[in-house]
Amino acid sequence: MFRLCGFMMCLLTLGAVTARGQLPMGPAAGVRMINTDMAVLEAGDVRKDLPCAVTPMKSALVGFDLRFHTSYDVTVPLKDLVGNENLLTILFRVIPNDHKDRPSYFVQRIRVPSVAEDARGEAQLQGFFDVGEGGYHVDWLMRDRAERVCSFYWDVDATLPAKDRSIKLAIEAGSIQKIETESFLEDPPVARIRQDPPLSVKVLLNYAPQSPNLAAMRPIDTSALVSILRGIYRDPRIAKFSLVAFSMHEQKVLYRQISADRIDFPALGEALQAAKPGTVDARKLNQKHGDTEFLTELIMN
Repeated sequence: MFRLCGFMMCLLTLGAVTARGQLPMGPAAGVRMINTDMAVLEAGDVRKDLPCAVTPMKSALVGFDLRFHTSYDVTVPLKDLVGNENLLTILFRVIPNDHKDRPSYFVQRIRVPSVAEDARGEAQLQGFFDVGEGGYHVDWLMRDRAERVCSFYWDVDATLPAKDRSIKLAIEAGSIQKIETESFLEDPPVARIRQDPPLSVKVLLNYAPQSPNLAAMRPIDTSALVSILRGIYRDPRIAKFSLVAFSMHEQKVLYRQISADRIDFPALGEALQAAKPGTVDARKLNQKHGDTEFLTELIMN
């Protein structure tokens, strides 16, 4: 019996992309997969019928959620997507080295809009999944409507340093899970320790991509930031929370909450999702010490 799980966020540099949610591959009793896809996964041969480049990223504990986050980047030349609408189907499986009879399958379909004949540049996509400590092998493929295939294979190692061996992770060793997509769900109430005077904190959250090459936050980075916030919120010693979410690059406040009994995660999520990353007021670019002045004002107010 195969298990099916997965989530993938896809970005396209030019034009809009419709990425449907995770699709079932068959009834609960097992996975239904076309023979050609299974043959590609089993073969282990790198194919470039559909030109693409896959760059795996190292697994890392990037937040306080104690989960190894694993990701990869994919680029496809736009000239190879020229034509009316296309559909990219990505399918991959993650196999624990210690339990090779227990692969987990991930699937996603991405609708690509019409691409002009003279289109230049690349389509950029990203995939994510979480693992427990251990070693894993990934068999990956992507095909389009013309049945052109790009395939790639790599190994993943998720290991705690010797000094952190005592840490209990949120995922058992050898386990594979989808990345948590509902980052901004309400957190359960916390029984607070009464102190006089009560302890208050102010959190400044810079909501911006870690890489200057990205226009928007990756889900894996958003998840890490939210896990840090949840760790602060769950500290029973803290009675009042002030939170300012901002974009240093844009010098803009995205969300503000002052001296509240809780962090309003749903409201924060709505504000961040409504933000339009990558836009900067031209007048602010002329300010010599704009970043410093903006951050100073956030700290003081």
